[in-house]
Amino acid sequence: MRLIMVFILSLPLICSVDARELVIASSEGPPHMIDDTHHGIDLDIVEAVLRRLGHDVSYEFMGLKRAHRELKLGRVDVTAPVFMQADSDGSYISDSIVLYQPMVFSLKASGLNPATIADLQGHSLLTFQGAPGYFGEEFEQVAKGNSYQELTDMGAIAELLTKGRYEYAVLDKYIFYYYYRLNDKRRDVSIFTEHKLIPPVPASSAFHDATLRDEFNRELKLFMESQEYKQIFERYLGSAQLTNELVEPDSDVDFRLN
Repeated sequence: MRLIMVFILSLPLICSVDARELVIASSEGPPHMIDDTHHGIDLDIVEAVLRRLGHDVSYEFMGLKRAHRELKLGRVDVTAPVFMQADSDGSYISDSIVLYQPMVFSLKASGLNPATIADLQGHSLLTFQGAPGYFGEEFEQVAKGNSYQELTDMGAIAELLTKGRYEYAVLDKYIFYYYYRLNDKRRDVSIFTEHKLIPPVPASSAFHDATLRDEFNRELKLFMESQEYKQIFERYLGSAQLTNELVEPDSDVDFRLN
């Protein structure tokens, strides 16, 4: 009887051996990462997959460059998002968790139909601060125009386009619709035309431990086929119609930036 009691009392310790509390490092950038709530599209995906693997998580918010340094030193377990990186010592890159989709928007009523970035020249354009550094030489030329404007407040960009103050807006698709629908997830998005002139960029997570990264990748494939994955996008962007369009990338897309 005594041996049986010892065995029973030891069960919680045996069951909890593989469970870990993992520290995720990230930075502020709604709707992908939100410091106040420790949520966001990217973080919700990473956390959901890790919890499926039996892990608890906690968060530390800092600049993404610092987060990557902390990861390589082993002071945090995971960081997200990371872009265009390869495995290195102490930093093992997962499969893509989500596509960032920089997009040119216009009002459908304007009838605008640019075929290239160069076609934006001569038109009023609003975007985020520092955008020319991301989108190549053609965009840098557009940025020299008199009607080009950058804002530090990305939350105002969709509203200013909606009011017709500018002919074009350039912003990540998720960010644009997140702020446009911030107070009403059913707000009409059919008033916009999306001009897909800029390649999407895959975002991944990075792990200090290669084995954990491999386990994460295996579970991520299953998770991305689940309803829960789609619901994460719906939580921040609204309707399922918009969500499905966002989460199903073209497998033939060239992810390289110009």
